[in-house]
Amino acid sequence: MAATPSADFEKFVASRRAEFELHVWNHSEDIFQQSFDARRALNESELEIAVKIQAALREGVSDSQLATLLYEQLKVQPELIYPMMQIVGLTRNKILQDLKASLANTGLSIPSSANRLINNLDVWERAAEYLAKRLRIVLKPLTLLSQDAFIGACQALNQATWPGWIRQERAKRSGHEAEHRLAVLFWSLKIPFQPEEKVDNPLCPDLQYRDISFDLGLVSDGELIFGVKSTVHTSNIGQYGESKDALEMIEARSMMDKCSPAGLLIAMVDGVGFRSNRAGLDGVLAHSDEFCQFATIWKAAIIASSLVDIHLELWLEDPGNHQEFLNSYSHTVTLVSEPESLSDWIQAGESWIRRRQD
Repeated sequence: MAATPSADFEKFVASRRAEFELHVWNHSEDIFQQSFDARRALNESELEIAVKIQAALREGVSDSQLATLLYEQLKVQPELIYPMMQIVGLTRNKILQDLKASLANTGLSIPSSANRLINNLDVWERAAEYLAKRLRIVLKPLTLLSQDAFIGACQALNQATWPGWIRQERAKRSGHEAEHRLAVLFWSLKIPFQPEEKVDNPLCPDLQYRDISFDLGLVSDGELIFGVKSTVHTSNIGQYGESKDALEMIEARSMMDKCSPAGLLIAMVDGVGFRSNRAGLDGVLAHSDEFCQFATIWKAAIIASSLVDIHLELWLEDPGNHQEFLNSYSHTVTLVSEPESLSDWIQAGESWIRRRQD
């Protein structure tokens, strides 16, 4: 259980909050986050259908004629519906949700993915009308451009609409990136953890223990000895998120106090979004035994290794900022000076770490 003497509670939380602020994640410079920022160029097939749409709009075709053109192209390459949806500002699921609403009382079944809309002609008729109207609104002003200029404009639209198109996917994968990095670090150091599948599939199911979900953990002899709750926010998450973060940590804390009193509850918590969620952050920090961030992810490895008697070596540029923590785990971690070579070391946030060489 977290050692938080009631008389010093505010001081305890303030100290943890200060550490959090010192190491808060700069997601704008993170390589993983940057991978979402730029879209590949539209390929030959994608540009070909766009050029055909431009030509049709220039000729003044109706929406039904434009829908026929789309059908002829998409029945051969149904995946081409996605770039068409993207460049007119739609999201991957909006067309499906809107069709469910408009066709709610028709008995027609809406597929789970847009590239399957063309398989049902009754559904496709409504979907094609929906898409044709949006293509006309966005691409009609570009019909006066030469083909080369039009292709350039489509490539620009491709980049401009990408952040909105990828927003949901980015949020989903960003939400699981912290536990993925933890899993990779533990796997690299041969520290046991569950579920091991998170090394390759961060979207796999979490560890379930006593009806509580943990992003990462270790169960020994039927008892949870190490459990991680991960939460990362890069933007303002609103009132719901403010309550959810703290409540989930309190729930896990209560369960572990009753069922695994010797186990350690770890928070992997980071992101500038917590600056607008002080209550949520304080709740997470106050009810966890320890916490780490992307920069201090090495702390989680040290904590877990101490529970399974694995000895680690750590090179850290600013050990003074973490002296109290390091003193607590000095029996299984050895601080070293800067190694001559880092070839057999693993980078873990701001540190380099490896299993002790015996």
